[in-house]
Amino acid sequence: MATAIARSLISKLLFRGTTPSSRSSAIGISKVSSPSVSIYRYYSPSSTQYKKAWDPTEYKYWNREESKHGEASFTLDMSPESIQKEARIVALAKDDDHCSSPLTSPSSKLPFGSRLLHVGTEPADFPDTLVNEKPNVLFVSPTCPHARLQLPLLLHKFPSIEWVHVRSAGIDFLESDELPGIEKRGIIMTNAKGQFSSSLAEYVMAACSYFAKDFGRLVSQKKAKIWDPFDIEELRGKTMGIVGYGDIGRSTAKLASVYGMRVVALRRIQRNRHMIQSVMKHMAQASLNYRS
Repeated sequence: MATAIARSLISKLLFRGTTPSSRSSAIGISKVSSPSVSIYRYYSPSSTQYKKAWDPTEYKYWNREESKHGEASFTLDMSPESIQKEARIVALAKDDDHCSSPLTSPSSKLPFGSRLLHVGTEPADFPDTLVNEKPNVLFVSPTCPHARLQLPLLLHKFPSIEWVHVRSAGIDFLESDELPGIEKRGIIMTNAKGQFSSSLAEYVMAACSYFAKDFGRLVSQKKAKIWDPFDIEELRGKTMGIVGYGDIGRSTAKLASVYGMRVVALRRIQRNRHMIQSVMKHMAQASLNYRS
């Protein structure tokens, strides 16, 4: 049954030897070419039958630690019909911003159903004719100079924008008097929560080891060519206090528990307690010394 549905769907999306004009009612077109054949893939608003194949709420709080890598792309490849709307993207970023290159580089392959229209650092960099393309997604990089000033100006230039995504986890560099007005206009604003959690958690554990093992003394002795022995401390059995039990705090707690540390966490608001319990359960399973 599933194979039959998949074949039926593919037959609707793949057209050999046709032209884009023959499917003018389609919202989006993607061309895949090879030396022997050109294939055009089309998509239109999903029917109720196919909307079940893609649930955006599953990815509302995506992060690199807990979400399955590539699952969204796999769903789009297998069920392009589930796309609700084409993403027409404009980016506030520098041309040499290597961190944004997966989006802005000409050689990057974006997911089916998305297009990068233009990249710039101020509204003047974006041609006025771009309004006709009706961009609906604005990508903002921290490398954009004076981004807090450019953001409201670009939103005014392109009133069709529905979603603003910030590449960084923090959005303080965008704070301005105009920022609260974005939500009032019904524009969704998201950040890159979770992308730095594992690296910062590793840094925290490195800092703990630095002091527990007195690495500073080791470096000094090495420079002086002195090899005096000294006592060091164990992290196992120590208590780690985490003030702010967000994504970074939870990632740190996972690593600390593997070291055999006791974790005490404090958060400002008691909500999503099921999330805390699930993390603590995971910590118990992951800790090598949990029952020692």
